Amino acid sequence: MTRIDDAPPGDADGAAPAPTPTPGSQTVAPRQIPEIAQSHASSDAATRHATYAWPTRQGDACAHLDVLAQTRGDGTLRTWRYRAEVDGPAWLADAASSTPTSEAVPPHLPPYRHEHVATEVLDPGQRIPATAHAFARESFIDEVAAQAAQDPVAYRLRHLTPGSDDGPREVIRMVAQRAAWGLPSGTDAHTPPHGWQRGRGFAFDAQSARSSSPGAHADPDTWSAWIVDLDVNPASGEIALRRVVAGQASGAPDKAAEVNGVPAQQIADAVRHALGSRWQLAPSHDETGAARDAHPVMLDADSASSADTLPVGPDADHADHADHADRLVAAAAPAAAAIANALFDATGVRLRRPPFTPENLRTALRTPGDAIPPKSAGKKPKRRARRLSRWLAGGAVGSIGGFAGLAGVMLFGAAEIAPITAPDNTLWSAATLERGRQIALAGDCAVCHTAPKGATNAGGLALETPFGTVYSTNITPDPETGIGRWSYAAFARAMREGISRDGAHLYPAFPYTAFAKMSEPDMLALYAHLMSAPAVKYSPPKTSLPFPLNQRRLVAGWNWLYHEGTEYRPDPSQSTLWNRGRYLVDGAGHCGACHTPRNMLGAEQSKQYLKGGEAEGWRAPPLVASIDSPVPWTESALFDYLRTGFSSEHGVAAGPMAPVVAGLAALPESDVRAIAHYLASLSPKTDVAAVTEIARERAKGADIATTLGLENGRRTFEAACAVCHTDSGGVGHFGVRPLMGLNTSVSQATPDNLMHVLMNGIDQPATEALGYMPGFRDSFDDKQMAELAAFIRARYAPDQSPWEHLEVSAARARIAQAH
Repeated sequence: MTRIDDAPPGDADGAAPAPTPTPGSQTVAPRQIPEIAQSHASSDAATRHATYAWPTRQGDACAHLDVLAQTRGDGTLRTWRYRAEVDGPAWLADAASSTPTSEAVPPHLPPYRHEHVATEVLDPGQRIPATAHAFARESFIDEVAAQAAQDPVAYRLRHLTPGSDDGPREVIRMVAQRAAWGLPSGTDAHTPPHGWQRGRGFAFDAQSARSSSPGAHADPDTWSAWIVDLDVNPASGEIALRRVVAGQASGAPDKAAEVNGVPAQQIADAVRHALGSRWQLAPSHDETGAARDAHPVMLDADSASSADTLPVGPDADHADHADHADRLVAAAAPAAAAIANALFDATGVRLRRPPFTPENLRTALRTPGDAIPPKSAGKKPKRRARRLSRWLAGGAVGSIGGFAGLAGVMLFGAAEIAPITAPDNTLWSAATLERGRQIALAGDCAVCHTAPKGATNAGGLALETPFGTVYSTNITPDPETGIGRWSYAAFARAMREGISRDGAHLYPAFPYTAFAKMSEPDMLALYAHLMSAPAVKYSPPKTSLPFPLNQRRLVAGWNWLYHEGTEYRPDPSQSTLWNRGRYLVDGAGHCGACHTPRNMLGAEQSKQYLKGGEAEGWRAPPLVASIDSPVPWTESALFDYLRTGFSSEHGVAAGPMAPVVAGLAALPESDVRAIAHYLASLSPKTDVAAVTEIARERAKGADIATTLGLENGRRTFEAACAVCHTDSGGVGHFGVRPLMGLNTSVSQATPDNLMHVLMNGIDQPATEALGYMPGFRDSFDDKQMAELAAFIRARYAPDQSPWEHLEVSAARARIAQAH
């Protein structure tokens, strides 16, 4: 028997002695547990009591787990009393042949702060796994939080002291923020199927390996937190696991911890033991790439085949090896409680003993006992009709109604969201802030929101559009000129709907049409990153477009026609890598904003997806197979280009693409590989050997005889360009040596990109290894530039028609803003 009582002798709040243990039945009936002395309790205290059960390690007996606690008037826990014992003959056998217990701090001790803690464990044979204690404790905590009408995560944090409990608090905050806990959308953005109910559950556990022996080595504490999202069919008892967010860390409790994920197989094992069936788990599409020795934190679930269903019964654990529970202790202990808490959230019914099979759930739903009424599934949000069908649905009546609705939106506008005093940046975990930084890099926030020589994200960059100049805004947390008074709700509305905090519509030059596809956890992390950055007091120039474009409410009509504000939904027929790549391309990366052509109203043409567009006077080449590229793109070439800014078969990233590559270079390698994998899938599969041969032939260019009549351009090229850009030359120590015959800008239908590079060079390469290229705007006039471009085109893209009006193109590039 193990008994720990942390109340000092004579404490007024002490508990009565524990009774003599007696074996009982294996039913989960309420157990007798010594009551806390009521004469010493405060008048506003309430006593809570619950009993749980768990099969023993060997599967031949059942452990009963009793929790009794006293709460204060505000709902927080004041005292904690816990008793665990093994039922049946197994206890007597163990008592006769008990072995010494470990010196480590017992796992049944609660990790939370209470005035008084008393625990008693009657388990001489150590048959009760640590997961059982975590299940009882976290189920009980969840019940008490629900009775107090308090958020389960916030309730636990209230019982962990800032400073002395920074380690466990960091794990809880990181996992909760990663799952967008408490937000109305996120994983709940899509309603469950008809007849199903949705629930979320949280659970936490802490294990201490610290020895009680003086001078013994002190191992670090370990903490783990889980959030489980699931759907339940009350009629059939079916449970559909949707997502698991699980994090673990170790260290000293008074130090902030670095949180890692839990191995997917370990999560699957823990879920299997709780539900009695197998589930396949894979990183979510919004799970960022991790280091080689790290594990993803967020995983989506999919049921395995029915043939994989496990037997459910007392021997299930034993069949998998008696020590299986031990391997789950550190990180997977909260699993069963998180699932039970999610089932409670969905149905209002508390399951007190695993496994949570459909049969057991149906029985509990028929005889709920102390259940609360099941929560309503809520009304499904109205689905927005698709674009043109909004005008045509219902014939003439529908059209008239559509016009009337649109007129109302444009007339009254959007409501203002109240400002906040200041953001509380102590809320964010280190992992959330790092994730937000990576999302900002993927989304090129600083690229568009930083003016030349200006402060990062302070705005003021002039963006030339067909409709006029749009200036980027200040997105630093300055309360007067930035977003310092924006709540998360205001930020998310701007990112998803294109509406500012004050209700004004944002122009679609801000790509909220793409950002709307971001998941709620990613959106929250980006908000945390921006609000934690240095505030810069700077008012950028105001955007002033000509009438009627200066009437921002007209954008409501544009949104009504062209904007689908739904989050990205992964394609189940594609791989995790593919879905991750498309999520980045279509969401935060907003690649279509530049690489998809737009219609006369500035909307992306979905039927021309990624087939080439315009950006800041540059031609954004197609990202699918195109004659623009003299050599077909392979997946490896795409990765090299996006990661380093250079592909030996295609050339160097320049212009607006250079800072994009600079951001991608700082992302996890796996994310860049996912982007390359997805983009490569949009084009016919290429043979690497064939591509290599094509590149070798194209690099030579046409015979010099084909350039007769272009001697002026040839002489200029040989004097200024050949030293770095011919297949037989190249000095090497100036960086990479892109060959003109392989350069996409030479094969494009327009000379704009080549002219920009000839004029301005590359003075800010995407990565340092690329080297610099000088510009020649001060060396050659427009006629010489035209002659040089004409020679390059004829020599290195002989299968393309000659460019026309090159002097006009040179003049246009000369006056354009250097990039």
